[in-house]
Amino acid sequence: MLKVEFHSHTNYLQTFGEGKMSPKELIDAVKAKGYDVLAITEHYNQFSKQKMFHQDPLKTYYDFKEYAREKGILLIPGAEIRFKEGEVLLINFKGNAKDYVTLKDLEKLPRSTLVAAPHPFFKLNQCLGADLEPNIDKFDAIEHSFFYTKRINANKKAIALADRYGKPLIGTSDVHREEQLDRNYTLVGSEKKIHSIIRAVRQNKIELVTKPLNTPTFSKMFAQMCLDKIGKLLS
Repeated sequence: MLKVEFHSHTNYLQTFGEGKMSPKELIDAVKAKGYDVLAITEHYNQFSKQKMFHQDPLKTYYDFKEYAREKGILLIPGAEIRFKEGEVLLINFKGNAKDYVTLKDLEKLPRSTLVAAPHPFFKLNQCLGADLEPNIDKFDAIEHSFFYTKRINANKKAIALADRYGKPLIGTSDVHREEQLDRNYTLVGSEKKIHSIIRAVRQNKIELVTKPLNTPTFSKMFAQMCLDKIGKLLS
């Protein structure tokens, strides 16, 4: 089984409020924690007025895939694109993010790209929420987020929806900081090849490994997210 992180961000393209690690720091961190595979999924939001969200999200992948290979990490290209309805995670994405303006445009994606719904039912304006189910046919998988406790768990609706429609539930850390890693991830029964991993997820040959955050850690991370949000507004 391969230990996989499908959702991560770095500070390579954005200047404030995004990933707090450089690509090399992120790759080193996943290596140290025993991961085999990493998808870097930088943000892209062509509706934003902030220039930081208009850069090619694949630049990080192309600039650091060789470094990852040297470390024994299989790097997967990806992007987290913001649509009017909310964010969508594209894993093994090699297209031009500018070509994907509406959710209907997801139908243009090749079969080689895995389409996942990240943190869909969190109370944030970038989450798909009620727009996910009417568009469920466009999604291959649903994300189980790391950000929950035993008492506060916005993943419950995602779990129920995945079960209802037979969609794989992938565990991710939505990595912005190193302390998020290794709490919530996916084990994939596959060869260490991108196309094999994508196929295995679609066939649900995966295992979700997860544990809830304790209350102090949850509170600390929530405060950090709030500060990041303020930083974006001020930048």
